[in-house]
Amino acid sequence: MNNTSKRFTSTLMGIMTAFLFPFEMAQADPGNEMGCISRQQGSMKFVRSEQLDRETILEAAKTQRLQGAKTIDPCLTGQVKHVPASVYAKMAERYPDKYQPLEDLASMATSSGKSAGSAGTAAKHKAPQYRYNNIAEATPPDILVFAPTSLKNDDKVYGTAYTEFFDGPPFFTSFAAVFEDGAVTMLQNSKGFSVNSANARGTLGGGVVTDSENLFTQAALFYDNKIHLIPRLPGEISSQVILLNDRGVAMIFSLDENFNFELALYKNGQLIPLDFGPNVQSPFFLGMNNKGIISGTTFIDGVGYRGFRHDPRENQTTMLEPLPTEPDAWAMGINNRGDVLGYSFVFGGIERIGVWNAKGKFKAHFVEGTPEFPTISNNIAFNDNNLIVISQVSNPPSERRRIYLVPKPGVRLNLDDFLSDVPSGHDPYYVSAINNRGSMIGLTVTPENDIYDFILKRIGQGHH
Repeated sequence: MNNTSKRFTSTLMGIMTAFLFPFEMAQADPGNEMGCISRQQGSMKFVRSEQLDRETILEAAKTQRLQGAKTIDPCLTGQVKHVPASVYAKMAERYPDKYQPLEDLASMATSSGKSAGSAGTAAKHKAPQYRYNNIAEATPPDILVFAPTSLKNDDKVYGTAYTEFFDGPPFFTSFAAVFEDGAVTMLQNSKGFSVNSANARGTLGGGVVTDSENLFTQAALFYDNKIHLIPRLPGEISSQVILLNDRGVAMIFSLDENFNFELALYKNGQLIPLDFGPNVQSPFFLGMNNKGIISGTTFIDGVGYRGFRHDPRENQTTMLEPLPTEPDAWAMGINNRGDVLGYSFVFGGIERIGVWNAKGKFKAHFVEGTPEFPTISNNIAFNDNNLIVISQVSNPPSERRRIYLVPKPGVRLNLDDFLSDVPSGHDPYYVSAINNRGSMIGLTVTPENDIYDFILKRIGQGHH
């Protein structure tokens, strides 16, 4: 793991109001990216995704757990994604007592690690399976920035559009927006809304800013061309919808005046505090499927990291154990068939990527971190068909910025071999979501440190 990442471990202590999904803006300044804001009572700091590797997340989770946090930063779960660096820089100038200065992106640049002339280069023209689409190219001039956050099965991509930036409060104007049929469109009557999640019905979950100086928000839903605010919990000063399923159940992340975090479900107009039981403290990597089953990761003193599955209907929590060959397990998400994706791993060593079934039995689909496959990854996602995508590879250097697909147990494919229409230097390196068609959204960083959001659209069966 790089030293830059480690420097920020001690600062990841509060609510992260946005996970980094950088993309291109009109100017080559701090505005060309998005990021997390690490919030403490005395200070706030901008954190980029390059700093959120496995070591950083582990140490940050441990720090917050020792401080008694009821849950871990949404930034670390990847569920909130929307603060422009340019806005943060202006806030740091205006409120230097609250916001730490924005660090120079150039000091953190890393090489792509792509190997020219690999065996996959010829194959990608023989059987292209994915077409690369730069979402920035579909953004109209009246939208300065579109931040994608949610990919649906019909390949619609929902997110937040920024149309204005100011030197002082409110600092920006935002709208809910959708990328569809090659174009980004703002949604009527959504001014002020920021999108974290979306469901198949087109309902969006997120929040609206209620305090521009501190970037406090109130959880809200957007549907029927209207913003619907969700009532605050007692003592709450900030909240957001971080998850939303197709039945309209929303998960709320709430912050009170003492900077304590709490999770709740919003269902049928009622707020229901979540309690995962005594074994689950400070959960992170939260997921929720259409049945309302929740997955996540926690740390148990004297035991290690464990995944869990929680059924709110029966208030029952099941711990998800690693295989006997590894000490730790992370649960990274749950799909609609009830499988939970995750790692059974040795920190800095072997990583078994696989799924726990409804009975809590883990089946490895691919093993990395071995002499034969030395890959160390930091992000995995899957769909309802258990098609797994591996990204954010940190080691070895020759594999950095490489993405792999695992279509079935024991088979790993280099995504490069199935890509077409990728501009030179735009190799994807991070995938945030994959839908049931196999399409994906994520980001790429060029050798010049220009940052772009993309959608990789599935265009054929290929070799799968």
